[in-house]
Order: sequence, then C-alpha cells, then structure tokens
Amino acid sequence: MQRKKIAKFVQAVTSWQDGLMHLGECVIQFQRIEDCLSMCIGQMIGRDRRIGAIVTTEMSYRTKVTVFGALFARRLKCEILPEDVLELIARLHWAEEERNKLVHSLWDASEAKPDTILREKKAIRKRAYCVTAEHLTPEDLEELNRLFEGVITDIIYLTSEHLPKLGAIYPARKIKPSHTSV
Repeated sequence: MQRKKIAKFVQAVTSWQDGLMHLGECVIQFQRIEDCLSMCIGQMIGRDRRIGAIVTTEMSYRTKVTVFGALFARRLKCEILPEDVLELIARLHWAEEERNKLVHSLWDASEAKPDTILREKKAIRKRAYCVTAEHLTPEDLEELNRLFEGVITDIIYLTSEHLPKLGAIYPARKIKPSHTSV
C-alpha cells in the first residue's frame, strides 16, 4: 500500500472511532434530556417522585414534551407560555428529530472523506426508494452533544426561573440558560 493510502485509511479509522464515541455521547445526552423532562413532570404533578416516575415511565418522548408544556402552563396559570418556554419546547422537538436521525441511520467509516463518518438514511419517499447520505465530522457530533446538554441546562434553568417552588429539584445548582439556537 502507498503511504498516502495508508494515511487516508488511518484517518478514516480514527474519525470512525471518534465519531462512534461522540455518537454514543449524543444518545446518552438525549436520554438525560428525557430523564430531566420526567423529573420536572413528576415535580409538577406532586411531591412524591415515585408518582412522577410511574406516570412518565411509559410515556413517549413526544408525550412527555406535551405534558411538560401543559403542566407548565397550568402551574403558571396562563394560556400562552412565555416565549422562552415556547422556544425550549421547540428545541425539545428538535432534539427528538436529531436523536431519530442518529439512531435510525446507518453509520460507516468514509474512505472518500477520511476526516468524516458517513450517515446514510434509507426511506421510501413518494413511493420511491431513496438513500440520503451526509458526511459528519466527529466535531459535528461533539457540537450536537453540547447542544443537547444546553437543552438540559435550559430545562432546569427555565423551570426554576418560572416555577421557583419546583427549584427544590436542583437546589445545589444555579444554572444560567445556554441560549443556544437550533
């Protein structure tokens, strides 16, 4: 093998390993978003965390987001949620879409672009089979992980700001919002 070809192959394997690590971190971070939603729902329902866990255990993520918003509005005694909370809910839906892209795609190393990993999504669109592909760098996935972490921070921050009585969930953490846009 030529040196150039070997270097390209080594880069592809390195990117693949780094990409897998960050992909796993993103999936775990999304689970933390979901767990945080469950804890907030539990706190808005009542004092007993076990009741909250029972109620949210079988809920889909989308249902948790809807219930979170409805309970938030009920606690604030308003029909329209504050803009920052509406923005958070939009980011929660965005996070679900991103998670779905991650877990419902085929991932592979890329010799064509060795500093990236390849994501392929196969689907039927308008009765035709299609494959969409994109190359992501490990840094792209690391950034997604940070954005997911920002969502968690904002759930905690906005809940404690708007519903201070629920702040007892996270008494030791004073967190500022990340204000990361989608």
